[in-house]
This record gives sequence, C-alpha cells and structure tokens, in this order.
Amino acid sequence: MNKNNNIRYLLRPKSVALLGCSEHNLAGSVLENLLRNEFPGNIYPVHPRNSSVFGVKCYAKIADIPGEIDVCVVALRSELVLNSIEEMKEKGIRAAVILASGFSEVGPEGKKLEREVARKLNEYGIVACGPNCLGLINVHDKATLYSAATDLSNMKGNIGVVSHSGSVCIALSSASINAGFSYLVSCGNETNLTVADYFRAMVEDVNTEIIVGFLETIRDPHGLQEVAKLAVKKNKPIIILKVGKSEIAQITATAHSGALSSPTDVTDAFFEQNCILQANSFDEVVVACELLLRLKNLPVQNDVYKIGMTAISGGQLGFCCDAAFEKDVTFGSISEDTIERIRNTLPSFATAKNPLDVTTALFETDQYKECLRALAMDADIGLIAICQDAEAGMFHKEIELYKKIVLAIAEVSNEIEKPLVVFSPFSSGLVQEFYDILATADVPLVQGAHECMHAINLYFDWMRFRKKCLCSSDLPDTAKRVDFTFGDSTSLSERESKSLLKMYGIEIPEDILVMNEDEAVKAANSIGYPVVLKVDSPDILHKTEAKILKLNVNSAEEVRKGYSEILENARRYNSSARINGVSVQEMIPKGVEILLGGKVDSQFGATVMVGTGGIFVEVFKDYALRLAPINLETAYQMIDSLKGSALLRGFRGAKKSDVNALAKALVQVGRIMCDHSDRIAELDINPVIVLEEGRGLKAVDALVVLKKQRG
Repeated sequence: MNKNNNIRYLLRPKSVALLGCSEHNLAGSVLENLLRNEFPGNIYPVHPRNSSVFGVKCYAKIADIPGEIDVCVVALRSELVLNSIEEMKEKGIRAAVILASGFSEVGPEGKKLEREVARKLNEYGIVACGPNCLGLINVHDKATLYSAATDLSNMKGNIGVVSHSGSVCIALSSASINAGFSYLVSCGNETNLTVADYFRAMVEDVNTEIIVGFLETIRDPHGLQEVAKLAVKKNKPIIILKVGKSEIAQITATAHSGALSSPTDVTDAFFEQNCILQANSFDEVVVACELLLRLKNLPVQNDVYKIGMTAISGGQLGFCCDAAFEKDVTFGSISEDTIERIRNTLPSFATAKNPLDVTTALFETDQYKECLRALAMDADIGLIAICQDAEAGMFHKEIELYKKIVLAIAEVSNEIEKPLVVFSPFSSGLVQEFYDILATADVPLVQGAHECMHAINLYFDWMRFRKKCLCSSDLPDTAKRVDFTFGDSTSLSERESKSLLKMYGIEIPEDILVMNEDEAVKAANSIGYPVVLKVDSPDILHKTEAKILKLNVNSAEEVRKGYSEILENARRYNSSARINGVSVQEMIPKGVEILLGGKVDSQFGATVMVGTGGIFVEVFKDYALRLAPINLETAYQMIDSLKGSALLRGFRGAKKSDVNALAKALVQVGRIMCDHSDRIAELDINPVIVLEEGRGLKAVDALVVLKKQRG
C-alpha cells in the first residue's frame, strides 16, 4: 500500500461518505461540521433507515452512492468495523476515519480486533485515521472529518497538529492562537497511519510551516526519524509535547490509547539526536510556534546562541533574568564599544549593561531604538529579547503610551539583522493592536517570561539543527562488527565482559585468573603490588554487596588471607553460584571515576550512556544518554553536559584527565551496543578510571547482562 499517495484522499478529500449517520450520533456531528463550515465537496450520509439527515439525502448502503468517494467516516461500534472495511473495499474507497473506541486500549480482545482491522486495511490498500479518535480537520480546505463541534472561523494558519488525545485537539483549537492551523489530527491508536505518516504529509504541505505532536508514545521510531530529517531540510520545525514522564502518567497513557511508553531519558535522546524540539507544557507549545513562525526563515548565522535583553522596569528585568537562568538561557557579554554606545545614549544615572533597564528611555523612543541598535551590533548577542507589558486588560492610556515603544521596536527591526522577540511577562492575553503592529514587521509578540525563554532555546536549537543539516555529509559508519561468543548464560562474568571491551579497544587492567592461594601470590608478584582480588562469577553481579572484592592488597600474606575470605563470602552470599576462580588485577592509580554503559530499549534499540561515578550518578542523576551509535562529536557533547565534567577538566588545580580517551571509549561502547543488540540487554562499566591527560583510562569493572534466548 502506498500510504504517501493515498493519504491525500484522507487529508484533502473532495467527497465524503458518513457510515451510520443519523442526527444524534458521531457521524451526524461530523455532518453538522461539514455543513456549518461549508465543505465544498460532495457529502453522502449512509444509514439503512434514514432517507435524509439534516436535509442531506441519505443512502441505505455505501454501494448505493453514485460516483467515487475519497474518504469514509465510520461511526459504527467496534465489532462492526471489519464489515465496513469490506464495504469500502467493494466501493473502491481509499481512505477512512474510524471513530469507534473498544480496541487495543481496552485489553486483549480489543488488541486482537485491532490487529485484524489493521490487516484488512493494509490488504485492501485503505489508509485510516484512528480508531479511538475524534477524526481530523483540514482547515484550509474546510474538510472537518471531526466528531467534536467546531467552527473554522479565524482558525486558518500554518500550524499542523497531530495528537493522540482528541481533547487536546479541542483545547488547542479553542485557545485563540493567533498563528492558526493548517491541520488538526486526532490520530487515536494509529492502527494504520502513524504519527510519522501525518508528519510527512504536513512537511510536504504548502500550508504547513510548523508541526506539533502531542504524543503518549512513539509507535514508529524509524518513520519519525526519517521524516525529522526531511523536516530540517524543508525548514519545518517539529515540536513535541510528550506525556508519560512520571510512572502514573505512563499507566494513564497505556489505558488511554494502548500506548507503551519508553523511559523519558531514551525518548529525550531520540528527539535530541533527530532534531526534534520538545516543549513541556501547552503554553510552551503555543509560544514556541509563534516565535518560530516569525523567525525560522532567518539565515543561519554564526554560532552565537546568547541573548541581549531589555525591559522598562528594573523589577521585571530581575524577574526575567531569573526566568532566563531557570531555562538555561545565556546572556551575551557585551563589548566596551557597546557599553560606551549605550552610555552615550542614556542619561548619566542609567547603567549600560546586558541585561539593560531602559526605564529612562520610556518617553524617548529614539533613545530606546539606539539601545536596540547597539545591542544588535554586538558580536556576542544572537537574539534580542524585549520585555514589554502588553496584557489584554491594559488601560487605554497605558496602551497609548506603550504603543509608541511597540512602533519603535517594529521600526528598528527593519534596520537590524539580529532577530527580535517581544514578550509580556504575564500569560494573560495580549493587546491585539500590539500583536498586529509587530506581526507586520515579522516580530513575534508572545506571553509568559518562562515560556518565552524556553522558546528562545528552541529557536537556537533549530538554528543549530539547520546548520548541522547544511554541513552534514551523512557518511556511512565503516567500522566492522566484532564477533563474540556469548554462550547460554543470563550474564557474562567480569572477565568475559572485559574481554568483550578489550576486543573493541577499551583498555582494561592486567588480570590473571587463579584457582588457589599459591597461584594468587604468584600472580600478584608478577603484576606488582598493590593488587585487587575479585571472585569471578557470572551469578554474583554486585561484588561490593557480596563482599567478594578486596582493594589495595599489598603483600603475599594479605593475598592469601583475602583469597580465602572473598571465596567464603561468595559461598555465603550465593551457595549455588558458579565460581570461575579469583581474578588478581593490577590496582589502578587514582583518577576520575566515570560510569559507561548502555541498554537496548524495546522501541528505540541500542542506547549508550556516560555518567559521573560514585554518588553523583546514583544520587544526583548526573548522566547523559544517547541512542547508539554515536560519533566523537556527540561523545564530547555528552561528556561536557555532565555536572561532574569539571572534575575531568582539572578542578581546583588538579591535573586534567584524558577526556579524549574517554570520548573514544564512549563511541566504542555505542558500537558494542549496536553490534550486539540482538544478544545484549544491558552493559555496565563501573567504574572506568580516567587517568591524567595522555595516559588513557582503564575499565576496572564490567557487567554484560544478556537477553533471554527463545526456546
């Protein structure tokens, strides 16, 4: 089935059949919407007992309708849907909207029915929205295949929305968003068409400039990955609001739409690596859409992702600085030339700095404009954010006063190359006149200080994504897969795990496996004191907990004593554990402890992670995760993102650690996870001791947990 071809019948229909249509059901609601919003195509209600519905001629069955039908809206109970698909196939209908619930979201029987519906649709080449959905709206073509009452007046715009939740579609369409919509799609369970299919159609659509997804899960990661690449090339940002970050939200999502959520850090990594933007609230979605619609077509400039900010109130400026800090927005360090220019513009008692309080220029718009020009000329500023009161309930005399400033901002925006964003610190509606003035100059006016700062970060991210896309060579990974024999256990022993690491070029300590005390002493003498003693067993995964580890063993006497002690501890901890022997290892000198590892996610596949060792990763969750494989650039970005990265860079006079060796090892861990994702469930290298710069690193302990093999 050619989904990309047939989806046009769903999204841009010229004729609609409404199966099961009466004046008091969902199909009747769709019919009312089509009539109210003056759908220009042919409408055919279908019901065996109705001669007309809302004055429109009704047909007893689909086969009785004359001519071709582009899409059929199915408003029947779930158990009747399969038969309706047969009727559509006989009529040659290529698209459907299935409104009914009662499928995978309700349990095993519903899942079974949904699989059969999917099989039939695919077999007959029919694309379908749903089931368990409200349907969809094409605002520009007035096609409201949508069961919730809707009025398209003043809704037309360039934002395409795809949502697992129908109520979210209703809320967004009711939110008085100035930018307006091209499509609103309540996709439901994605039995046939996935979110990625809708996104692709919108990326190719001339009326869509921004794409928004409200997602409870990601059912087609590969498809979404492919369409995200196309979106960057076409300069059409995708913004996702993903639910399921908390355990209770994941349970709710599953009950709602049959969704199976992945852990948040994996989905975050997926979005980051595939140039997909994320919002954390509906307000952030709305503000980001407005800002990006106005600014996304600006040329990709130098790598300056810092802001200059002005306000006409010192108190509001302080609040907005806090909002910027909380959203990780960075202020540019303006030059002495910029400071001098501002100083020469404002009265002597004003302070020339960034962020800038321009209260004194409130009644002197020429001074205000000169301050904006000065900030725009500074090399360390990539965007100017202007805090300006624009609340909808503003007194008319204040409107007249602030209108002069708004006009000045619109005027100066045409003189400078840097993007301008104007924001009200409150989310309480906007003065429409202010919005209209700035819109004519392509300057976004948004509301909410925190929402604006998040949107600025998304704008900077989009500029990075576009630049990355322009510079990307998409060279294939030429590294060869390394074969390894995993055996039949549920996990590898430490020695086996380390041998896998060594095959991928990750350095491990010198290690000799021994079977008695004499061999242990001989091995320790060969390696050189101090040494480490460890029981090697695939059945005891946590050595410290089991007390089968001895550090800083400094003599033959200590070796003998420690050997007996850790073996006795192993037997006491797990009497049935398989013991391969005792590993005598070199004691690695002091360095920075780092955790490397990865898991294979059921939806997204292999992942790779790096974290600061010790309590930092366990208590402070100081780690970075990406989907594997990764390149060196990504590895360095992951390391730099750690709060503990300062320890690697030489904190408080300490010598710098070998970050280059760590980055290379991180890349190799990603390769291991990809090469063996069919066998490895989880890899934990903890700790990795990163030595001084130029001396490399050593993987001191490692554990590979294997997937269960099928029968």
